[in-house]
Parts: sequence; structure tokens; C-alpha cells
Amino acid sequence: MMRTLGVDRHLKVVADHEAVTNRAVDRCRSCGHQDECSTWLDEHQQSENPPDYCRNSDLIARLQHAAGQR
Repeated sequence: MMRTLGVDRHLKVVADHEAVTNRAVDRCRSCGHQDECSTWLDEHQQSENPPDYCRNSDLIARLQHAAGQR
């Protein structure tokens, strides 16, 4: 998801990026939309916004803002 939205490289420069990444992975794994997410990712090579159900949408928005994408 982070790669599709173009923020994966920005995550690596966040303070305590390892812990932030681990929390993002935990939120993703505990989401009840794995099948929908997998389909969404298959259908989108790039996108500006995550799907509405994405539990990491706030983090993604902050990373996009920091990267000047928003």
C-alpha cells in the first residue's frame, strides 16, 4: 500500500521509523479487509489515496504531506 501510494521511501526517514513501520504492519494485518485490499492493490499500480477502509490512511496522509504530495 505504501509503495502504491508513493510514500514508502518517506516512511524510512520518520523518527523511530522501525516502530512506526511495525505499528503500520500490525494495523494492516489486523484489518478485516485483506481480500479487498489485495484486489485493490492488484487493480492500482499507483494511486493518490488509499481505500476508505485502510487503517493506515492517517499515517499515509501525514507522509504525503511531509513529502509535499498534499
